[in-house]
Amino acid sequence: MKRFILLLILHSSLFTLHLASAQDAMKVLDITAEHIRNAGNVKIEYKAGIFAGAMEKSSSSGTMWLQESKIKLDSDDIKTWYNGKTRWCYVPSANEVSIDEPTKKEMAAMNPYTFMNIYKKGFKMSVKETVLRGEAVYEVYLRARYAKMDVKEVYVDIRKKDYQPLCIRVREDNDWQRVSIIDFKGNLKLDDDFFDFKESEHPNVLINDMR
Repeated sequence: MKRFILLLILHSSLFTLHLASAQDAMKVLDITAEHIRNAGNVKIEYKAGIFAGAMEKSSSSGTMWLQESKIKLDSDDIKTWYNGKTRWCYVPSANEVSIDEPTKKEMAAMNPYTFMNIYKKGFKMSVKETVLRGEAVYEVYLRARYAKMDVKEVYVDIRKKDYQPLCIRVREDNDWQRVSIIDFKGNLKLDDDFFDFKESEHPNVLINDMR
């Protein structure tokens, strides 16, 4: 009987610890999301890669500007503008720009802060303290509750001192996408047309309009 009571107490304690971990993870993400929202227009320097296990299949680096759903991306081989409706993808080596109107889901895949809008529903989560690039971080882990969900797993490494995300890893199918945030600047002043492609700045550009 004593052994049964001991096991029951142990099980209850483990459940309480798991619950606290989930609540702590939610709190860390809530604070982080608020930090990003308060930053307004942001500029991010990043390195990104796609991995199959430990093998890196592709990589890139660049700079990204964000304003709510709007994105401007300047990467190694391509420049992208998205003003909330229209997307321009410009390849400098070919002096060609493709124009389309992507879905919100397609654009969400380009935004490293998409987790701000998805973490509150459909995920089990936990958090632990660790070190990344010499800095103390919270490592928040999210796992999909349902097989039909597109995003299966997410790791978010968040710097403890200011709740700035330093690395985001996402698994949709078998491959992992990793975005390492090298530099972050917030509260930028951007022109109204900052997220529009300006044909006048790209003379003789070849236009491929797919709208």
